Amino acid sequence: MSKTRSESSPISPRDWQPVLDAYQASTPYNYAAIDDFLEPDVSKRLHQELIEHPGWRSQAHIGQPLIANMKPDIETISNIAKSIKDCCPSLFGDYELIEHWALMYPQNAARKVHADIGVVTLNIWLTPDEYNQDDSGGLIFFDVKRKTDTQMAGLPKEKLSYLWSEQYVKDHTQGKSVSVSYKCNRALLFDACTFHQTDAFTFVNKNPESYRINLSLAFDNLKVYQERSGSLKDKMSVKKRDV
Repeated sequence: MSKTRSESSPISPRDWQPVLDAYQASTPYNYAAIDDFLEPDVSKRLHQELIEHPGWRSQAHIGQPLIANMKPDIETISNIAKSIKDCCPSLFGDYELIEHWALMYPQNAARKVHADIGVVTLNIWLTPDEYNQDDSGGLIFFDVKRKTDTQMAGLPKEKLSYLWSEQYVKDHTQGKSVSVSYKCNRALLFDACTFHQTDAFTFVNKNPESYRINLSLAFDNLKVYQERSGSLKDKMSVKKRDV
């Protein structure tokens, strides 16, 4: 594959075949780490645009310190989605960007084990390395995947609450996992079905510029995604009524 790219693309030029090969070869996790993913000026600008975006909301109710920004309306993000699809058409096919979110961590704490609801996730780390006080703080992949839509179809009452179940992973793992360390402007392209977890980290945490920030883009067939996520919303609604 050529290293050429459109002048308007925010993604750095590279040979994408090794990325696709790594994704396929890393079974049962199915991921590829892409360093220097964005053009340097784009990475810096996007980091600042996210910090300044008004959409941040505290997620303190989940029991872990976290600030989330769901679907920030930043043009650069849309350009990234279009560019990655153009770079890897064999992986993305007809999938489209159906969700994107940014997470900011004002305190150092590992996140819960979970699987995403889409088909392919692109995760980008944006906080400069100077604020990271050790070599960890990345992502851990586990050798467990969520059920496929075909498997779910045979279980009409099955809900998606297990996607946030550490016990589900314990019950299905063969004891294997792999960790990818944090690095600014490193992207992780991975199978959204794979259970994963933000690793423990130690950032400076003096101000938003020094908080660990990651941006995630989810790709899927829109109709299928809506049906799948609708099942989860139904489950959450029932849970709230039962409280």
